[in-house]
Amino acid sequence: MNASIRGLEVAVAAGLFLLGAFAVWQAVLMPFGNVALPGPGMLPMALGTLLMLTSAGLVIAELRAPVRIEIVALGNRHIALAFVAVVVAGLLFETAGFLVTSTLFMFVLLTALSTLGWWRSLLAAIATSVAAGLFFDKLLGVVLPSLPFVS
Repeated sequence: MNASIRGLEVAVAAGLFLLGAFAVWQAVLMPFGNVALPGPGMLPMALGTLLMLTSAGLVIAELRAPVRIEIVALGNRHIALAFVAVVVAGLLFETAGFLVTSTLFMFVLLTALSTLGWWRSLLAAIATSVAAGLFFDKLLGVVLPSLPFVS
Protein backbone atom coordinates (compact mmCIF):
# COMPACT_ATOMS: atom_id res chain seq x y z
CA MET A 1 0.00 0.00 0.00
CA ASN A 2 1.31 3.45 -0.91
CA ALA A 3 0.55 6.87 0.57
CA SER A 4 1.91 10.39 0.28
CA ILE A 5 4.10 11.87 2.99
CA ARG A 6 1.85 14.91 3.27
CA GLY A 7 -1.28 12.83 3.79
CA LEU A 8 0.43 10.67 6.40
CA GLU A 9 1.73 13.66 8.33
CA VAL A 10 -1.68 15.33 8.37
CA ALA A 11 -3.35 12.06 9.40
CA VAL A 12 -0.91 11.49 12.28
CA ALA A 13 -1.26 15.09 13.47
CA ALA A 14 -5.07 14.80 13.31
CA GLY A 15 -4.90 11.58 15.31
CA LEU A 16 -2.72 13.27 17.92
CA PHE A 17 -5.18 16.16 18.06
CA LEU A 18 -8.02 13.72 18.75
CA LEU A 19 -5.93 12.01 21.44
CA GLY A 20 -5.32 15.40 23.08
CA ALA A 21 -9.03 16.21 22.87
CA PHE A 22 -9.85 12.89 24.54
CA ALA A 23 -7.36 13.65 27.34
CA VAL A 24 -8.90 17.09 27.88
CA TRP A 25 -12.42 15.62 27.88
CA GLN A 26 -11.44 13.03 30.49
CA ALA A 27 -9.58 15.64 32.56
CA VAL A 28 -12.72 17.77 32.78
CA LEU A 29 -14.41 14.86 34.56
CA MET A 30 -11.74 14.84 37.30
CA PRO A 31 -11.21 17.29 40.16
CA PHE A 32 -8.95 20.06 38.89
CA GLY A 33 -7.63 21.46 42.17
CA ASN A 34 -5.57 24.65 42.13
CA VAL A 35 -1.95 25.62 41.60
CA ALA A 36 -1.06 25.18 45.27
CA LEU A 37 -2.76 21.77 45.50
CA PRO A 38 -3.23 20.31 42.01
CA GLY A 39 -5.92 17.70 41.53
CA PRO A 40 -5.75 14.63 39.32
CA GLY A 41 -7.27 16.51 36.37
CA MET A 42 -4.64 19.23 36.13
CA LEU A 43 -1.82 17.29 34.44
CA PRO A 44 -4.01 15.53 31.83
CA MET A 45 -5.65 18.87 31.07
CA ALA A 46 -2.30 20.59 30.55
CA LEU A 47 -0.80 17.75 28.51
CA GLY A 48 -3.94 17.29 26.40
CA THR A 49 -4.11 21.01 25.66
CA LEU A 50 -0.43 21.08 24.75
CA LEU A 51 -0.85 18.06 22.48
CA MET A 52 -3.83 19.67 20.75
CA LEU A 53 -1.97 22.94 20.18
CA THR A 54 1.15 21.19 18.89
CA SER A 55 -0.75 18.91 16.53
CA ALA A 56 -2.82 21.83 15.22
CA GLY A 57 0.43 23.65 14.54
CA LEU A 58 1.76 20.61 12.69
CA VAL A 59 -1.34 20.43 10.48
CA ILE A 60 -1.16 24.15 9.69
CA ALA A 61 2.57 23.97 8.92
CA GLU A 62 2.10 20.95 6.67
CA LEU A 63 -0.79 22.48 4.77
CA ARG A 64 1.14 25.74 4.26
CA ALA A 65 4.29 23.94 3.05
CA PRO A 66 4.86 23.56 -0.68
CA VAL A 67 3.48 20.36 -2.14
CA ARG A 68 6.10 17.70 -2.56
CA ILE A 69 5.52 14.45 -4.35
CA GLU A 70 6.80 11.54 -2.31
CA ILE A 71 5.21 8.15 -2.20
CA VAL A 72 5.86 5.97 0.83
CA ALA A 73 5.27 2.24 0.95
CA LEU A 74 3.26 1.30 4.01
CA GLY A 75 3.50 -2.00 5.78
CA ASN A 76 6.19 -3.81 7.68
CA ARG A 77 5.74 -7.38 8.77
CA HIS A 78 7.74 -6.93 12.01
CA ILE A 79 5.72 -3.91 13.10
CA ALA A 80 2.45 -5.67 12.30
CA LEU A 81 3.55 -8.76 14.22
CA ALA A 82 4.60 -6.70 17.26
CA PHE A 83 1.28 -4.83 17.19
CA VAL A 84 -0.73 -8.05 17.01
CA ALA A 85 1.40 -9.59 19.79
CA VAL A 86 0.75 -6.60 22.08
CA VAL A 87 -3.01 -6.72 21.41
CA VAL A 88 -3.20 -10.49 22.00
CA ALA A 89 -1.09 -10.17 25.17
CA GLY A 90 -3.45 -7.49 26.45
CA LEU A 91 -6.43 -9.73 25.80
CA LEU A 92 -4.82 -12.79 27.42
CA PHE A 93 -3.27 -11.08 30.45
CA GLU A 94 -6.20 -11.45 32.87
CA THR A 95 -7.31 -14.92 31.79
CA ALA A 96 -4.00 -16.68 31.12
CA GLY A 97 -1.97 -14.95 33.84
CA PHE A 98 1.26 -13.01 33.74
CA LEU A 99 3.71 -15.88 33.28
CA VAL A 100 1.88 -17.57 30.42
CA THR A 101 1.11 -14.31 28.64
CA SER A 102 4.57 -12.77 28.98
CA THR A 103 6.26 -16.03 28.00
CA LEU A 104 4.15 -16.33 24.84
CA PHE A 105 4.67 -12.64 24.05
CA MET A 106 8.45 -12.85 24.42
CA PHE A 107 8.60 -16.15 22.53
CA VAL A 108 6.70 -14.73 19.54
CA LEU A 109 8.83 -11.60 19.41
CA LEU A 110 12.13 -13.40 19.91
CA THR A 111 11.30 -16.06 17.34
CA ALA A 112 10.28 -13.49 14.75
CA LEU A 113 12.86 -10.77 15.40
CA SER A 114 16.01 -12.57 16.53
CA THR A 115 18.33 -15.21 15.19
CA LEU A 116 18.14 -17.35 18.34
CA GLY A 117 16.01 -20.11 16.88
CA TRP A 118 12.84 -21.42 18.45
CA TRP A 119 14.26 -23.38 21.41
CA ARG A 120 16.65 -20.63 22.56
CA SER A 121 13.83 -18.12 22.12
CA LEU A 122 11.62 -20.32 24.32
CA LEU A 123 14.30 -20.59 27.03
CA ALA A 124 14.94 -16.84 26.92
CA ALA A 125 11.20 -16.10 27.06
CA ILE A 126 10.73 -18.36 30.09
CA ALA A 127 13.76 -16.88 31.88
CA THR A 128 12.68 -13.32 31.12
CA SER A 129 9.12 -13.91 32.29
CA VAL A 130 10.20 -15.60 35.52
CA ALA A 131 12.71 -12.82 36.23
CA ALA A 132 10.11 -10.12 35.52
CA GLY A 133 7.56 -11.91 37.70
CA LEU A 134 10.03 -12.11 40.59
CA PHE A 135 10.98 -8.46 40.10
CA PHE A 136 7.37 -7.30 40.27
CA ASP A 137 6.45 -9.66 43.12
CA LYS A 138 9.48 -9.53 45.41
CA LEU A 139 11.01 -6.10 44.77
CA LEU A 140 7.99 -3.99 43.86
CA GLY A 141 5.29 -5.90 45.72
CA VAL A 142 2.94 -5.79 42.72
CA VAL A 143 0.41 -8.61 42.55
CA LEU A 144 0.17 -9.92 38.99
CA PRO A 145 -2.48 -12.29 37.63
CA SER A 146 -1.48 -15.85 38.50
CA LEU A 147 -1.60 -18.94 36.36
CA PRO A 148 -5.15 -19.86 35.33
CA PHE A 149 -4.89 -23.38 36.75
CA VAL A 150 -3.53 -22.25 40.15
CA SER A 151 -6.00 -20.75 42.63
